[in-house]
Amino acid sequence: MLAKIKKLVLSKTFAFALLALLQIGFFVALVYFFANSGALAYTILTIITVLVLVIIFEQDELNPAYKVMWILIIVVMPITGALFYLLWGHRHVPRRKRKQLIEIEEQTDKMMQQDETLLPLLQQYDKDMYHSAQYLWRQAAAPLYAGAKVEYYPIGDDFFPRFLEAIRGAKKFIYMEYFIYREGVMWDTTLEILRQKAAEGVDVRVLYDGFGSLFTLPNDYYKTLRSYGIQCYPFAPLQFTLHLSDYAMLNHRDHRKITVVDGEIGFSGGLNFADEYINQLERFGEWKDTAFRIEGEAVYSLTITFLKAWDYAANTTSDYESYRPAKSPAPANYLQIAQNGLVQPYCDSPLDAENVSENAYLNVISRANHYVYISTPYLVLDYEMINSLSLAAKSGVDVRILTPGIPDKSMVFLLTQSYYPTLLRSGVRIYEYTPGFNHAKMYVSDDKQAIIGSANMDYRSLYLHFENCVSFYGGTIVHQAKQDMVDSFAKAHEITLDETKQTPFLRRIMQIIVRFFAPML
Repeated sequence: MLAKIKKLVLSKTFAFALLALLQIGFFVALVYFFANSGALAYTILTIITVLVLVIIFEQDELNPAYKVMWILIIVVMPITGALFYLLWGHRHVPRRKRKQLIEIEEQTDKMMQQDETLLPLLQQYDKDMYHSAQYLWRQAAAPLYAGAKVEYYPIGDDFFPRFLEAIRGAKKFIYMEYFIYREGVMWDTTLEILRQKAAEGVDVRVLYDGFGSLFTLPNDYYKTLRSYGIQCYPFAPLQFTLHLSDYAMLNHRDHRKITVVDGEIGFSGGLNFADEYINQLERFGEWKDTAFRIEGEAVYSLTITFLKAWDYAANTTSDYESYRPAKSPAPANYLQIAQNGLVQPYCDSPLDAENVSENAYLNVISRANHYVYISTPYLVLDYEMINSLSLAAKSGVDVRILTPGIPDKSMVFLLTQSYYPTLLRSGVRIYEYTPGFNHAKMYVSDDKQAIIGSANMDYRSLYLHFENCVSFYGGTIVHQAKQDMVDSFAKAHEITLDETKQTPFLRRIMQIIVRFFAPML
C-alpha cells in the first residue's frame, strides 16, 4: 500500500492535479485580492509573468517552438505555468553540479582522438554523410571508427542470449548503465552472472537512473548490489533536501542504455532491463525493440560515456587513458566503407546549448535523397522537426514513421496521434505497429546510414535527458536495420488521412489539450 501511495504521489498525474488545484486556489485568491486591491494584484501578477517570460526569452539556445509552447502555458497559467517550467522545462542545474559535469565533459573530450584518414575517406564515399559525421565530431567530440565488428538484433529476444554470453566471458570489467532495471527473469539472470564475476575479481559496476528505476527497484537497491561485491550508484536519485536548487537535477534523467565488457564488446540500443523487453512478460502486446553489439576500437566511446556518468554519480575521477584500446586499421579506400562500414558512437547532454540528438536526426532527414525510415515509441515534435519531415516528403523522399499499435502511455499516444494529420498531408507515411508496443529508436536512410540508440523523438529525450546513440555509415547493419523496418511496416497498420478525419470530437479536444502540455510529457 505504501509503495502504491509513493508511486501516486511522485507521478506526473499527481503533480498535474496538485498544480491545477494550486491554480484554482490562486484564481480564487486573486478574485478576492482584486476585490480589495485590484491594481496592486494586477501589478504583482504582471511582474511575475513578465519576469518568467524574460527568463525564457533570453535563452537563445532554446528551440523557438519549445520556447513558444512554454510562453503560452505561462500566459494562460501565470503561477502554475511558471512552476511547471521550473520543474520540467528548463536546463538549469545548481552551479556546483553543472561545474562538476562540465569538468568531466571537458576532460573526456580531450581524450577523444579522430583518425585523420577516415573523414576524407567518408567524404569520398558520400559527402552528405561526411557532413553529418563532421557535425558529431565537432559538436559532440564523437570520433569516427573503422574496423568494428557489428551485430544487429531486431528484437530483445535475440539480444539477450548474446548479451549473457558476453558477460559470462568477461575477464576484466563489466559496466552497465540503464534507465530502468526491474527484478524478473531478465535482470535476475543477469545479476546472478554479475555476482559470480564480481566474486572472481572482475570489476562490475552498475548505474541506474534514480527516477527511471524508482518504481521498479526497492529503496536503497544499490546497497543490495554492493553487498554482492558489485559497485553501484543511482544517477540523480530522488531525495529530500533543504536546498531547493538540488531538485533541479531531477529534471535531467540518465536515459542511456550501455553495457561494456572488457573494453572490447559494447551493447546499446533501446532496451532496458525488464522482462517486457525480451517478451518474458506481456504488458502491451509484443514488445518491439532493437539493440546492437559492437567490437573493436569504437567500444572506447561507449566506455568513456559510461565513465562520465559514473564519475559524476560516484564523485570519482577515472583514468580514461588506461581504457584506450588498440587502434583499428583504416580502410584501404573509400569503396570499402559500403562493405565494412564506419561507426560513430555519440552521446548527448542536456546541460549544454547543443541539441546533438535532434540535430543528428535532422541531418539524416535533410540529407536523404531516396528514403528515411523512422522508428519511435513517442512522436512529440517541434516545428523544426515537423518542417524537416514535411519538406523531405514534399521533395519526393519516401518518409515513413513507425509508432506503437498498443501504447504504454495513453496521454503521450494521444499527443503522438495529434501530429498525424499535418504529416500525412505533407506525404509522410505513418504506421502503427499492430502486434504491440514499438519501443525502438532508429533512423535508416538511403541504404547508407542508420542511427540506433536511446533517444526518442520527444522533448524530454531531445532537450532534457542524457542520451546515447551510434551512427552507422555503410556496412551490413544498415541493410539489416532497413529490412527490419520493412518487415515491421508489413506487420503494421498504415494510417490514412481519412482515418484521422474520423477522430471523435472529444478525442480531438483531448489531443488539443494534451498538445498544449507537450513540453512536459
